[in-house]
Amino acid sequence: MRVLGAALLAGLALVLPAAEANFLSKQHASQVLVRKRRANSHFEEVKPGNLERECIEELCNKEEAREIFENYPETDYFYPKYLGCLGSFRAGLFAAVRQSTNAYTDLRSCVTAIPDQCNPLPCNEDGYLSCKDGLASFTCTCKPGWQGEKCQYDINECKNPSNINGGCSQICDNTPGSYQCSCKSGFVLLSNKKSCKDVDECSVKPSICGTAVCKNTPGDFECECAEGYRYSPTSKSCEDVDECSENMCAQLCVNYPGGYSCYCDGKKGFKLAQDQKSCEAVPMCLPLNLEKNYELLYLAEQFVGVVLYLKFRLPDSIRFSATFDFRTYDSEGVILYTEALDHSAWLLIALRGGKLEIQFKNEHTTQITTGGQVINNGLWHMVSVEELEQSISVKIAREAIININKPERLFKSTVGFVETKVYFAGLPRTLKNTLIKPINPRLDGCMRGWNLMNQGTAKVDEIVQERQNKHCFITVEKGSYYPGSGVAQFSIDYSNISNPDAWHVDVFLNIRPSTGTGVMFALVSGDTVPFALSLVDSSSEKLQVFHSTQHQ
Repeated sequence: MRVLGAALLAGLALVLPAAEANFLSKQHASQVLVRKRRANSHFEEVKPGNLERECIEELCNKEEAREIFENYPETDYFYPKYLGCLGSFRAGLFAAVRQSTNAYTDLRSCVTAIPDQCNPLPCNEDGYLSCKDGLASFTCTCKPGWQGEKCQYDINECKNPSNINGGCSQICDNTPGSYQCSCKSGFVLLSNKKSCKDVDECSVKPSICGTAVCKNTPGDFECECAEGYRYSPTSKSCEDVDECSENMCAQLCVNYPGGYSCYCDGKKGFKLAQDQKSCEAVPMCLPLNLEKNYELLYLAEQFVGVVLYLKFRLPDSIRFSATFDFRTYDSEGVILYTEALDHSAWLLIALRGGKLEIQFKNEHTTQITTGGQVINNGLWHMVSVEELEQSISVKIAREAIININKPERLFKSTVGFVETKVYFAGLPRTLKNTLIKPINPRLDGCMRGWNLMNQGTAKVDEIVQERQNKHCFITVEKGSYYPGSGVAQFSIDYSNISNPDAWHVDVFLNIRPSTGTGVMFALVSGDTVPFALSLVDSSSEKLQVFHSTQHQ
C-alpha cells in the first residue's frame, strides 16, 4: 500500500508542473475554483456504488452505473437517460444526446428520477389504476374496462362474446372504460339499467288518437279505424276512403261512407263478376226476338208523358176521326187523347179491363162509356172512332161496339176553322184531375196504319222512322219487355208527412228474366241510389239488395 501511495504521489508531482501552466496567477485570476472534497475519498473505491456520489457529484461511466444497479437491464435503461440529463444541465457536454427535461429543475432531480419507471407516468391516465416500478420496467394496473400494457385500450363490453350485447336487452353503447344500455323509441329503461319495457302510449295519453281506436304495439301504437275509413293524423279522426278514386272498379264505382260498390253497364251486356269489381258478359238465358219495324209505333216509350203529339188546324167541315190498328197485352192505359187548344173540350180513347173506353167533355155534355169485347190479347185489332152529326161511333174491325149521342159537335169552330191537339199514348202534363174517371196513362202496346182527321199518316210515319226508340217489336209476348231504360217511374214526395218513419212502399213483381242479371227496382234521390233490388245470378235465383245508410 505504501508503494502504491508513493507511486501516486510521484505521479501527482509530475502532473503539477504541467498543470500550473493552465491556471492564472493569483494576482490575475478573476475567480477561485472551489472543489468540494469527496467524503471518504481514500476509501471510495472499496465502497458499494452510490448514485449521488458516482453520477451526480461526479461523472460516471456505464460500468460505474452498472455497479450502482448491479444488473444490466436497469443499467441499459438508466445510462442513455443519464446522458440526456448531463446534456441539459451541464452546458457544452454531451450536446448530441440532449433531451427535454422541462419537468426537472436541476441535474440532481433529473438523475434521481431516472430509476423510477413510473415517473414520468407511462400508463394511460384514463385507463390506469396504479403504476408499479420494476427493474428497468413498470407494471400498469388497469381500471375495469381497460386493457393493454399501458391500459391504453378500451374494452368494448358490447362485443364481449361471453356477455352478448353487454347484457342489454336492446341497445348497448360502448363508452371509454365502460358501457351503458339504452332503449329504442317507445320503450323505457328499467331500474336494473339493462332491461327495457314497452310504453303503453294509449294509457299514458288516452286522447292520442282522437276519435279513432288506439291500439298499443311493441314500441309504438296504432290508431285504427273501421273498414273503409283511414286515420288522419291532422284531424285525429277517421275519414272515409274514396275507393273510387283508386280505380277499384272496372266500370262504374259508387262511393259511400265506409265502403263502395261497383256496377257494370247492363245496357251494353255486362254484369258484375264474382270478385265484385270486374265486369263480365251477361249470359243470355232466354233468347229474345228483338227485331223492330219502323212502321210500328211503340206506345210505352215514356213513363208518364206522351209518345208524340200533333196539332191540327182544319176547316170546320171536317169532324174528328181516328182509325188505327192496335195490339197490346195490357188491360189499362191511354191510346189517344185529343183536346181543343183552349182545353174547353176533349176526347179520350183508352183501354180499361181490356175493353175500349171513351171519355169526352165539351160545353154541352160530359160522358164516359166502355164496351165491346176484350182486345188485350196481343193480336192486331182495327179500331176506328168517328164523330158523326149527332153521335160518336166506335168500331172494332168495322163493327160498331159503342155509339154515344151528342147534341152538338165535339169541338167548336173559330172563324171557320177547328184547332185541336192529338196525343199518342199518354196524357199531357198540364192535365190533372179533369178526367171523368182516373186511368193509368201508360200503355205498353203497338200501333200501325193510323189515319187522323182523314189526313192519312199526317207525316207521323216520318217521325217514327227517324227515331229507333219509337219502333215497336215485330214479335211480342204477354208481359212487358224491359229494355233497360225503365218500365215505370213514380215521383213520391214525403217531405210533408207528419211521421217520416211510418211510410213504406209495396212493390210486387212477377218477372221472367231473359238475362242473368239486372236491376228490377230502385229508389233514386237526386244523383244517389239509396236502395236497389237487382238480380245478380239467375241460375241460383239470388237477389242483391243494395242499401245506402245515407238515405233512410
